[in-house]
Amino acid sequence: MSPCELQNLFEHLAPDLDAFAAPWALIGSGALILLGAPLEGAADLDVVTGVEGAQRLRSAWAGWVEAGEAKAPDGPFRSEDFARYATPWGPVEIMGGLRVRGRALDVRGPIPSAEEQLRILRLFGRPKDLEKAALVEAWLAAG
Repeated sequence: MSPCELQNLFEHLAPDLDAFAAPWALIGSGALILLGAPLEGAADLDVVTGVEGAQRLRSAWAGWVEAGEAKAPDGPFRSEDFARYATPWGPVEIMGGLRVRGRALDVRGPIPSAEEQLRILRLFGRPKDLEKAALVEAWLAAG
């Protein structure tokens, strides 16, 4: 998704996120692009919320939910309520009660700062996250 597509998706979904999922926060490439980071695009928009918020969104967005296989319970990331949605404006992943390496991910939204996104990328620690972290560091350093 391009920056314009992400902005459009976010503008359409923000009212529902406020109504059903508060508190919530955006993370990942989509959030970084919305902050102005020089990334080419994002596959989807990643939203972290509590379990109750994820369940309320699941009810509100029932017509958009995509069937999928559950993630491995022993992986480094685990959401108590995870769903992927194919909205009319683009794909969204909702992570309710996201835990990273056994700890609840503490984020403050709705779009945490680039420095906070950098902390999250390092916490995730996958090669693709660390590559993105290096790009974000260079972007922040350039001012």
